[in-house]
Formats: sequence, structure tokens, C-alpha cells
Amino acid sequence: MLNVAVLRQSWLCWWSFSVRPAGPNWLQIFWTILFNTAIAVVLTVIAWGFADRRDAVRLFGWNFVIAQSIGLTIHVLFEAGGYFVGRERVEAFSTRARVLFFAGIPIVGCLIGYWIGLSLLGVDVGRIVRGAPRVAVAIVMVSIIFSTFWYRHLSGRTRLARAEADSERERARVGELQRQATDAQLRSLQAQIEPHFLFNTLANVVSLIDSAPDKARLMLERLIELLRASLAASRSERTTLGQETALIAAYLDILRIRMGNRLSYTINVPPLLMSAGVPPLSLQPLVENAIKHGLEPKLDGGHLNVTASASSDTLRLEVEDDGLGFSPRPNAGVGLSNLRERMSSLYGEQARLVIEELPSGTRVSLTLPLTTIDAR
Repeated sequence: MLNVAVLRQSWLCWWSFSVRPAGPNWLQIFWTILFNTAIAVVLTVIAWGFADRRDAVRLFGWNFVIAQSIGLTIHVLFEAGGYFVGRERVEAFSTRARVLFFAGIPIVGCLIGYWIGLSLLGVDVGRIVRGAPRVAVAIVMVSIIFSTFWYRHLSGRTRLARAEADSERERARVGELQRQATDAQLRSLQAQIEPHFLFNTLANVVSLIDSAPDKARLMLERLIELLRASLAASRSERTTLGQETALIAAYLDILRIRMGNRLSYTINVPPLLMSAGVPPLSLQPLVENAIKHGLEPKLDGGHLNVTASASSDTLRLEVEDDGLGFSPRPNAGVGLSNLRERMSSLYGEQARLVIEELPSGTRVSLTLPLTTIDAR
């Protein structure tokens, strides 16, 4: 579908001899014809002052045929050169190769185009060359001047395009490095979480097999759910809030079996937010921090509340506990620091992690841009 944006992009691609022309192919020919017509008009206006004004129409017709013949010939030669040589290779040409390509094609195009145009106008080109060598020399000189202009323009545009391509590749490389760093950070975070938690859970299962086999079975089932969800999260860059809360529920069920009546929890996530997109393991560090530093050290434990809300284009995740509060000890909140860095690398200033001390306990809130993922 043609619109102003497509037309503008197509013109810029034509003017810069782009590797990937925008819009339909016929637009490139249209711009060539339009440009040739503009040249014919300019030449007619210039020559008008030296000719009988009554001959203006005939003069324009003459210039129009010549300009179209030359312009379309050059267009065809450039298209053929780009096709057979490869436009990516053209962009990578050395200075000498650019001179040969961008100056040579217009010279050849001008000579062939003049011959075609004059032939269409019924002029015997051979007779002109034999009988009026000065005219032939003038044609060659005009061809060289025009070719020099065309070389300066297209060669400069090619260097600019190459610089832009190099810049784009550099941005892509930096983006890939940032993505790899984020992935590595996620793997590192997961490596910190899984071993000690897994060993403690398995030790609990072994101790419960004889005394409470039902609890041991339930703990194993929840552990399998947790590991399955954790493995899926480690293999994807994005997950849904529903999948993240399922992982948290399995995690908390295991802890509740271990801690008994010392731990209770609620998860309040509106159904409409279950498909909200979040980074993997974005809730788990908040919950682990609340358990490790707030509820587990507390003699009688406490309650953990996980909530999610949305306003406009923002998703807010909160984990609140009524435990001992945030610990000032060294290494306390390392998981939160890792999470803050990971969210910052993904969302920049759009992500915020806020820790609030409550009269009894701590509230940690994570704010992210609100997006949706099809979880099918």
C-alpha cells in the first residue's frame, strides 16, 4: 500500500542507490523518469534564452527524449551492475573500484543514451560523428561531466550507507552482548538458587519418608513442578506472570512443608494479568529474600503476600512479609541487587525496584512495563 512514508523511503533509496529499495520496484523506474523529466525542463529553460521562444515545445521534446534515453539507460546499467556484481559487494568496493563503477557506468550510459535518443529523433548519429567531430567531442565531454557528478553523489552515498551499515552491525553486536550478559546473569542467579535449595529439599524428603510419607510425596511433586518450571524459564527470554506465579506457588509449597505452621502465604494475581510478560525468575528473588531474611529467622514465622496490579502501561509486583524486616548484614539482599541489575539491563529506567520497611516486616515492589504474551 502506497503512502507518504513509503514514497519518501522509496525516493531516498533511489537517490542513495540503496541495497534494498523500498516500495514496489516500479517506483524506482518512476523516480528515474521523474528525475529525467526535471533535467529536460531545466535544460529547456536554460536553452530558451538562446532560441526562438516559438520553438520551446520542440526544444523540450528534444531534451525530454534525450534525457529519458540517457537516464533510463544509466538506470538499466546500474540495475544490471548491481544484479550481476551484487550490491553488497558494490558497497564494499575500494576507491578505485568505486571510480570505475560509479563513473564508468554513467559515461557508457550517456554515450549509449545519446545514440538511442538521437536515433529516436531521426538523427543519423554516424553522419554527425563523421561530419561534425566537434559535436561528438561535446557529447563525450558532457558525458564525462555528468558522470563526474554522478560518481561524486553515488560514491558519497555508498560510503554513507556503508558507515550506516557498520554502525547498525555494531549496535546489533552490542545488543547481542547485552543479551548474552543478561542470560549469563540469569543462569548465574539460577545456579545460586537451585543447589542449596535442591539439597535441602531432598534432605527433607528423606527425613519425611518414614515419618510422614504423604508429606514426602507432596514435597517431591512440588519439587518436580518447580524444577520443570525453572528449566522452562532458563530456556526462554520471556515468560508470563501466570507461569511465574505457578513457579512461586510450588516453591512456597515446598517451604511450607519444611517450615510447617510457621509459614503461610497468599498469591493475589488478577486473571487478566496472568498473560502479562515478565522476565524469568523475576518474582522468585523477591520471595526468597522475604523468606530468608524476614520469615525463616523469625521464631514463629509469619505470612507472605504476593500481589500484582496494573495501571496504564505499568505492571507492579509486590512481595510483603511480616517478618523481621530487611537485614543490614553483609550479603543480605544479594538476590535483589542481581535482580535490579538484570531489570535495568532489560528495561532501563522503566524498571524500578523499591524496598520499604514496614512497622512489621518488609515490602519489596518491582515495577515493569506492561506487556502481554500469548502463552499457548
